[in-house]
This record gives sequence, C-alpha cells and structure tokens, in this order.
Amino acid sequence: MNRLAIALQSIRRESANGNGYAIRWFFTRFHLRFVRKLFPGLPHPTDTDRARPITVVIPATDKDADLLGYCLESVRSQMKQKVVDIWVVAPESERIRALATQHQARFLHEDTILPQPARELKTRGWILQQFIKLNAANHVETDDYLVLDSDTIFLRPQYFFRGGKSVLRYSDQYELLYNRSLELIFGHCCRFPVSFVTHHALFNRETMKQLLSNLEQRFNRPWWTAIQEEVDKCHLISFSEYELYGNFVVNRPNWRKQVVLEYWNGTDLNGTDAANLDEIRATVPPRCNSLSFHRHTQ
Repeated sequence: MNRLAIALQSIRRESANGNGYAIRWFFTRFHLRFVRKLFPGLPHPTDTDRARPITVVIPATDKDADLLGYCLESVRSQMKQKVVDIWVVAPESERIRALATQHQARFLHEDTILPQPARELKTRGWILQQFIKLNAANHVETDDYLVLDSDTIFLRPQYFFRGGKSVLRYSDQYELLYNRSLELIFGHCCRFPVSFVTHHALFNRETMKQLLSNLEQRFNRPWWTAIQEEVDKCHLISFSEYELYGNFVVNRPNWRKQVVLEYWNGTDLNGTDAANLDEIRATVPPRCNSLSFHRHTQ
C-alpha cells in the first residue's frame, strides 16, 4: 500500500471523531513523522538536565542473555544522564545474574517487582515484562526511571531531559490492536497521531502511579487484573506499556510544559540478525539511535 493510500485510510478512520479532527490528526502526524524527524529543533541538554538522576529498569529472561550484555554495555557507554542504578529484573538465572554483575547492574528477581508473584499472575512473558515496567514505579527511588527492552542497544549518546522537560520519544509504528486496548482504557477512540513504541521510554514515577490508579478506579479492580481481563484478551500483541504511558501523558492538561517529543531514530531487526551485530553497527545511518532485535515469537 503506497503512502497516499495509507494517508487516505487514516483520514477515513479518524473521521469517526469528526472531519476537522481527522484533518488535524493527519497534519500533526505528517509534521511529526517527516518535518520533526529531519528538523528536531530540540533544546540542548543543560548541565541541570544531565544531572537529573534516573534508574534504568531492564526486564530479561534466559533467552535474552545473548543480547543483554550488549544492552547493558550500551547503557554504560551511551547514557549521559546521572544513572543511580541499573536493575536487571528476571526469573532466577545464573547467567543473567552473572551478566548483571559483570556490568555493575543489580539483579532483582521478577517477583520482587511484579504486583504479584509470576505464578499467581498466570499470564504470558509478553505481559509479565510489561507489568514489571509499570509496577517499577512503586519500587524505584528516583523521580524518573528508564525502561528498556533487553534486546535494544543504544548507538549514540542518550539524553532524556532537555530544557527542563522530560523526553518522550515516538516512532512510525502503528499497531491497531494497541489502539483498541487504549480505547478500552481511556474510554474514547482519539489516538495520538504517532506511536510511542520505541522499545525504551522514560517514565515519571508519579505520573505512572496516577495512571495505574486511574485504571483501578475505572475498572474497580487491581490494575493488573483490569489489563488481563479487559485488555489483553489472549492476543500476542494486544497491549503495549509504551502506548499506554505515552497516550496517558499527551492526554493530560498542559502536557507540553512537562515533556518534549523526540523522534526515536531507531531500527527494528529480527532476532536472527543479532549474529551480524558488528556489521550492522558499522553500516547503519549516522542518525540511527538504537537497534532492537525482536524475538517475540521465541
């Protein structure tokens, strides 16, 4: 499907909220995906921005071990924020523990961060790792924390505060199943014109706590139960923590005073491509910010 056909399809879909909304939605999407992508116009990080402390939270399992070392190495070498701690959250694993120790990170058993022990939650690893990222807000001591997929590797210096605002990164991804989940959670079908699935994100602790509290009030049950029973519906890609947080933020009043949008400049790859990591690193475009080697079906 060519770009014009996709654009027309998007306008028709969003016109359910009114033609004026659909047109604004389309031009905002065009501006963010093409204009801001090439001309970010972002403020340079100040010393105060760089000094703001964060905790890095990385869920992992044994199948991620081959890439986890590269992920941790990239955090150590590319993160320009003040990193107070790096948490590797996983089921018990000698190999994961060893990698965490090697890279001066802290290994935490997943049951200490999940809202309930994994065996009681009775859900897939796809959802468990998202619950870890969400519930970390109830455990980290810093005001902000960076959640990062263990198959993602940073290639360039990382700044998550600019001009006193938090950086909220966005991408070109667009999964309709995620948006159906958002409609259930927020009660309307007005979706932000770009995706927040970037395989890493800076979460504000208090904002996340408010998000989870809102879920519990809306569904009158624990937030994790609401996600499992109302949203997940046993589909592999029915829910995204990144979309949940990003859309919650941009639906808040005066959100532009708190966050600045930044195009992610990432590259998605298959898990099997990791065998050629050195070659890929050497050939990616200069703007490429991160590589993500997906193994969702493994």
